[in-house]
Amino acid sequence: MSPIADPRFSVELRRLRIEARVSLRALALVVYQSKSQLHDLEVGRRQPTDDVARRLDEALGAGGLLVALARPPELPDDGADRIAFAAGHPTRSDPATVDALADLLASQRRLEDVLGAAAVMPAVKANLDLVGRLASEAQDDLRGRLVYQAAQWAQFAGWLGIAAGDHAWSRHWLNQALEWSVESGRDALVGTVLSFRADLAGQSGDVGALLGVTRAALTKPGMSPGQLAYDHFQLARAYVLAGDRHAAISAAVAAEDRATAALEFGGEMPPWDYYRDRAFFDLEAGTTRAVLGEHERAVELLTAGLDGLDADSASADWTGTYVCQLASAQLAIGERDGAAQSVERVRSIAARNRSGRLSALVRNMSASMDK
Repeated sequence: MSPIADPRFSVELRRLRIEARVSLRALALVVYQSKSQLHDLEVGRRQPTDDVARRLDEALGAGGLLVALARPPELPDDGADRIAFAAGHPTRSDPATVDALADLLASQRRLEDVLGAAAVMPAVKANLDLVGRLASEAQDDLRGRLVYQAAQWAQFAGWLGIAAGDHAWSRHWLNQALEWSVESGRDALVGTVLSFRADLAGQSGDVGALLGVTRAALTKPGMSPGQLAYDHFQLARAYVLAGDRHAAISAAVAAEDRATAALEFGGEMPPWDYYRDRAFFDLEAGTTRAVLGEHERAVELLTAGLDGLDADSASADWTGTYVCQLASAQLAIGERDGAAQSVERVRSIAARNRSGRLSALVRNMSASMDK
């Protein structure tokens, strides 16, 4: 079983089968698989072998698409081959294997923007199992590099759990990311993981942990300008929930100043900061202003941020959350038509990504508008 299949495989397999008007049972007979095995492939619970991908490709007339998607996205053949070799020979990993894993992680991050968190979670879990195993077999400097890489994969997995609304998954992988980050000695990543843990605490309703863990994240040295800006926005929202408006306003002002500094920063950014651009910071500022009750300013900032997103991010899971914030702010200032349009946009994003979390937000927003 390949641990590196592109998450789009399951999406395309289902699309091709439906377009061909072939049932799972009929297709299973042709490709020598069971109906349940094919179902698991379509929902992403199972990864395809090269042989199964080839048979499915031929049966559905995919012209090589499914075969190609059985390999990692946007990863050169030599990198894919190196990872596949490492999977079978974990004691023979080398620095080039670590570089290939880093390239694969970068492609998975971008893919999540397009397909949504739920679609990429199975492949990320498979790759996490692989990189964790490689780290356990390695020694000396190579182990350090693999542990650092594993920590980044686990941090990404933790984010996927947050985006998908799977708190148990997120908690598990963020805890693992914290352990690996500490071992790797990378304080910037430790701080980033703490920030995500604080976000998870806030979503779970634990305001004390949201505030305390965000403060802890801000104490870590070497944090990127983008991470510092985000954490100050998160701190501002935590202070609002804790009932300290004065501290919240101070933190919000500091966050906007740090966002400007991050956009002007010319140094090297960590790979997990790739999405922190002007649009992202407008969205964060708009969300924070909405929490502070400054709804007109929130609408301006959130609209600017959403308009500034690239095409890949426009329908991402995380974008849907900001559109919900926009709908709430529009409703607060009496823009009911605009709010209704925003809710429909979230509904579309939720359906596209099969996001139960966003679907629940849509139901709550619709109920609020009906009052």
